[in-house]
Amino acid sequence: MDHVTGSSPVPAKTITVDNKEVENPAYSTWMNLDQQAIILLNSSLTEVAAAEVLGLSSTRSIWVALKSAYSDSSIERIHSLKDSLRQLFKGTLSVSEYGRSFKSICDQLSAIGHPIDNMDKLHWFLCGLGPSFETFSTAIHTTKPAPGFRELLSQAESHEIFLKSLHGSPTPAAAFVSQQSRSNASRGRQSSRGGNSRGNNTNGGRGRGNNNGGNNNGGGRRSPHCQLCRTNGHYASSCPDLPTYASNISNSDAKSLRLFIPNVT
Repeated sequence: MDHVTGSSPVPAKTITVDNKEVENPAYSTWMNLDQQAIILLNSSLTEVAAAEVLGLSSTRSIWVALKSAYSDSSIERIHSLKDSLRQLFKGTLSVSEYGRSFKSICDQLSAIGHPIDNMDKLHWFLCGLGPSFETFSTAIHTTKPAPGFRELLSQAESHEIFLKSLHGSPTPAAAFVSQQSRSNASRGRQSSRGGNSRGNNTNGGRGRGNNNGGNNNGGGRRSPHCQLCRTNGHYASSCPDLPTYASNISNSDAKSLRLFIPNVT
């Protein structure tokens, strides 16, 4: 504790012996003891608290930094920490990350002599998990006796892993929204195809109707094409070269030709 309180000052690095400057054995001994105290102290710190003392090289300086960060027991600080605890939400954090932040605030309140009651701690932690942990939170609220915070955190982490195995996401609500979005997009594409199909059918039907009307009125009518002389302007049945073609075909061909051109004999 002498290194922590500062009652044991750092010895000089060197001393003079026989008019010569040599290394001070007391300094080496003191440094070894101080390093052991630093290791012991750092091992008891949370990640957030460790960030407060990052880069400090003596037990005394570490202790002073921690005291400055966590010993302010003013009413304003107490209210600020409690408000931070109530307003803390998991959001996109993992349960482990959320739990560390939650515990850090609880530790700060304990350090200034205002620890959070276990029931309040459990209630605020469960509220901060959000709607995706609704069934889990409901089950915990009905559990008698209530679990301790460490046990609760462990159960919440296990539940998160279980949700991931079911939904591929720690938040089934988000997975549901994603699934609904894909479903809506699929229905939108189907509707779009259906609309285009109906539109094509309608337009096509109107187009055929207009063409038929054009044929009846003579508008848009194709020019006649003769299948015998391969020229336009008349059909094969009125082709001037029909007798010549008819005289040159065989009897079987003539019978077939009469099906299309009755005038062939």
